[in-house]
Amino acid sequence: SSGKLIHSLEGHKSDVNSAVFSPDGTKILTASADKTARIWESSSGKLIHSLEGHTSRVYSAVFSPDGTKILTASADKTARIWESSSGKLIHSLEGHTSRVYSAVFSPDGTKILTASRDKTARIWESSSGKLIHNLEGHTSYVNSAVFSPDGTKILTAAWDKTARIWESSSGKLIHSLEGHTSVVNSAVFSPDGTKILTGSED
Repeated sequence: SSGKLIHSLEGHKSDVNSAVFSPDGTKILTASADKTARIWESSSGKLIHSLEGHTSRVYSAVFSPDGTKILTASADKTARIWESSSGKLIHSLEGHTSRVYSAVFSPDGTKILTASRDKTARIWESSSGKLIHNLEGHTSYVNSAVFSPDGTKILTAAWDKTARIWESSSGKLIHSLEGHTSVVNSAVFSPDGTKILTGSED
């Protein structure tokens, strides 16, 4: 709360694109253009594991709700699931035909949602890495995709100037949110899931 620097996490060889805490706050996860994600001990700033295997930049990395898994999204057209305790690769989610900008777990951790430059978002089974639904309809790059707090809906933000709401169980489009006059970079649900907030280059 004092704003005092505690640790500087150094070691990535290129841009750091995202950084998040684990659910219990004991670890930190960073994603970098150096093609790796890294796990650090938050109390000491010490490097625990370097997650290597992506062949291009890693845009984002997140923990599963229970903290046991890690999910990375990369420009190499894949998202990958890793074991957080060991840094071991569990599954590579393949099928997107262009960069994967983001990947997130559902609130209960059973599903994964990816957003890609290939104009789609995709829903996957986290236990197997199997594709469940392909969300098609956006006419340009999908910048982000998130689950609603209860996991029943999905919200996507895209370069086509729209955000869209989908049913997560079926992958069916519910609403297209139109009105922005430029790229929609992000879209999120309110904590109670009743409202949506969008951010655009307009």
